[in-house]
Amino acid sequence: MDILINAVGGIVVEVGKFVCKCIYPKIENIVRFSSKIENLREEMEKLTKFRDEINGKVVKDVGEGYKTKPDVIKWIKNVCELEDEWETMQQSIAAAKTFAYKCCPKWSLRSQVSTQAQKIQDQLFRLKQVGESFESNLMVENYQMKRVEFIAGPSVEGQSAATRNLNEILRLLEDDKVCIIGVVGPGGVGKTTLVKNLNNELLKINVSNSKLSFGVVVWVTVPKPPIDIKKIQAQIVSRLNLKVDSEGSEVSIASKILERLNQEKSFLVILDDVWDAINLDHVGVPQPKAHTGSKVIITSRFGDVCKKMKTDIEMNISTLKEDESWQLFIKTAGDVANRENIQPIARDIARECGGLPLAITVIGACMSGKNRVEEWVDALDSLRMSEPYDKDVIDEVYKMISYIAGGQRGSLVNSTHTKKLITGESQ
Repeated sequence: MDILINAVGGIVVEVGKFVCKCIYPKIENIVRFSSKIENLREEMEKLTKFRDEINGKVVKDVGEGYKTKPDVIKWIKNVCELEDEWETMQQSIAAAKTFAYKCCPKWSLRSQVSTQAQKIQDQLFRLKQVGESFESNLMVENYQMKRVEFIAGPSVEGQSAATRNLNEILRLLEDDKVCIIGVVGPGGVGKTTLVKNLNNELLKINVSNSKLSFGVVVWVTVPKPPIDIKKIQAQIVSRLNLKVDSEGSEVSIASKILERLNQEKSFLVILDDVWDAINLDHVGVPQPKAHTGSKVIITSRFGDVCKKMKTDIEMNISTLKEDESWQLFIKTAGDVANRENIQPIARDIARECGGLPLAITVIGACMSGKNRVEEWVDALDSLRMSEPYDKDVIDEVYKMISYIAGGQRGSLVNSTHTKKLITGESQ
């Protein structure tokens, strides 16, 4: 009998210990409810401050062209989610601190809130450990890519029509309903100059939450037909610092580009001088409609190219009005064009340029420093003898320069400066 009693007693003791072990923490959580919640609040504040410090470093480094490690991005997201969960608990915490009857706490509610708080405490502890393990290793090693790269070209500052166009395209980039923008106009009208100024304007955007603060801006000068997808891909691959097999198929390279651009919060791809429609899927550029905040800009001489590429809106770039042409001509030719005996001829030369900024800029630069009236008369006669503009405005402008130079002993035909003006940042 004693043996049975001792056995039963031992079992009771063990069960008692087990029950106490299970119940005690719950009782402690209920009794010490307020102090535990306040401790958790302090820990959450520390974690939030730690998150802000790391996020600040990330924003700074990304602004300098570095890429954040995926683990760091995930950690920041997890801390934000935990913070949101903590905020949603506040109403329940406030209710649990009140009393049901005078001095009787709401035991059941306190128990529920304490259990939820414990789960948050455990997640907080894990996130704190992971965050501390990052130390200063927040960015991908051996990786740096500028968000926007400066592109050399003539400024449109002081040119009223071009400035209006620049402001309009900036406005369109902020419009959530516009994803693919077409910039259309004849060769030499200033399409390339416009989008180059746009690209460089985006360099000035340093507000991370701005719609104009793209994760990356990619510039592509599209080769003349026939379309060569691989040449287009090569420019994008180089810009994104991607490692791909140059001998790989268009499909495999496209998948790499697609994967990389999808990692960005947003992107802007500028396809300059498009002669035939390009399938973005074949290149690897994600459809901007499916990638919030992302945009594609196409410049082309042909409106039907933009329609085939399903642009949401088209900006038609017109030739300059006569007064705007004259102001641009003076800016490039200099004060000599305003001399009393030269100005009437200079105005006629400006008119002969047909309102095309490229022709005005190149010819104005050629006439800069020409002080003799005869030189201006010869230039005007040469321009009037030249053929009207064809599709390839570059060749036609060069013909004009050749005509002008022909009357001036060929001094400008082989000028390196003139060639740069014509073939550089011009369309």
